[in-house]
Amino acid sequence: MSVNRVKNIIETFLGNDMPREVQQRFAGWLRDPASRDEKERELEAYWNGLHVEEHAGRERKLERLHEAMRRDERFRLRHIRRIVAAAAAVLLFAIGANYVVVKNYLQTKVQTNIVTSAHDKGEYMLPDGTQIWLNAGSVLRYYGDLKGRRRVVELSGEGFFKVRHDAERPFILQMNDMNIEVLGTEFDVINYEEFATTEAILCSGSIRAYGGRLPAPVTLKPGDRLVFDKKSGRASRSAVSTQNYSQWMGGSLSFDDTPLGDILTNLERWYAVEIDAPDEWVQHVRMSFKLDRKENIEEILKAMSLVVEMDYVCAGRHITIIPKHPKKQ
Repeated sequence: MSVNRVKNIIETFLGNDMPREVQQRFAGWLRDPASRDEKERELEAYWNGLHVEEHAGRERKLERLHEAMRRDERFRLRHIRRIVAAAAAVLLFAIGANYVVVKNYLQTKVQTNIVTSAHDKGEYMLPDGTQIWLNAGSVLRYYGDLKGRRRVVELSGEGFFKVRHDAERPFILQMNDMNIEVLGTEFDVINYEEFATTEAILCSGSIRAYGGRLPAPVTLKPGDRLVFDKKSGRASRSAVSTQNYSQWMGGSLSFDDTPLGDILTNLERWYAVEIDAPDEWVQHVRMSFKLDRKENIEEILKAMSLVVEMDYVCAGRHITIIPKHPKKQ
């Protein structure tokens, strides 16, 4: 493909609002290996050409590119590495990783967004040494290099955090429904916009949830799960097995005579979905099986329904399990 044609396609897409189906086609074209070098050069040249006075338009163009990328977990670019001026915007696509880092250089303040695609997960190290895993369809945002008096990040989606201890500089996770303050600990947070709840699960250390829509501050101890119901505005705390909330980062899941309730919790985290099922019923059903990244959620549910008397309904990221009750003779 000619360089001019590649340039025209990229400039047309990023310079104009496009229907969703066009965005999807653009993402497919961009990840096609054909003319890869030309695509990378033109994409880099396009972003290098954006100036500070184009701020509003640049933000929308960047958002459109994010949308196209996040619809397909295979969307990658091999390398765009360069030194940028303070007023430029830059995309850094991690080689061989499952996330994209997007940095906006506006005046002297750097905003960094770590984005995972709709069906993938990613691992990343923050500048302060904190280790994070982002579940599918998540965005973590922070400003600067986290060297201030407070280390502040924002999360949409799900993240597992191993926060580097620093007693002098608390780590603050900000969300719409609540904020979480820690010094050094391991915890999981679930904050998808389309989910009915926002949750925090503490694996070790101590965290304090406060602010946002939370009725009152709550301090969690290891093994605590805090759930905020977005509709009712109520918060509840319960004891859980933290293992159910810390296995989704690995390459496989294995269950051996495990209660169905624990299995469904793991599947929720593994596939970044919500699953509703009768509480009492799931605790009386046990299963053994193993799965890896290749199976999708509907394949797993179909296989489970061959062993357990149940039906299921999938609606986007929400799944309802319906037990089958045997007919009375």
